[in-house]
Amino acid sequence: RLMSTRWAGAILNTALGLAVGGGVGVIARYIRSKGKKEAARVFSRTVKSRLTAWGAPKLAWAVGISVGLALNFSDIGGMIAKQIDKRDKKKNNGYIDI
Repeated sequence: RLMSTRWAGAILNTALGLAVGGGVGVIARYIRSKGKKEAARVFSRTVKSRLTAWGAPKLAWAVGISVGLALNFSDIGGMIAKQIDKRDKKKNNGYIDI
């Protein structure tokens, strides 16, 4: 199965927003208040659980790198999805192979 990185990014943004106690708009505020290290820990755990729910636990190895890089961008979920796409079965095709 394939999931577009755009769709995956939107879902990840929503999941991350809910994980930190609000909507998508609170993600940047959470990073500023808790720091990148704590945000990366929470976001990594959230993304790993989402990948497992999608049936793609083998992609979890890419999460740490992906989250670390994504914290420097405004569309964190989208960037995480693109970083995972760079490391999945068919690299850089715009889809996450689930």
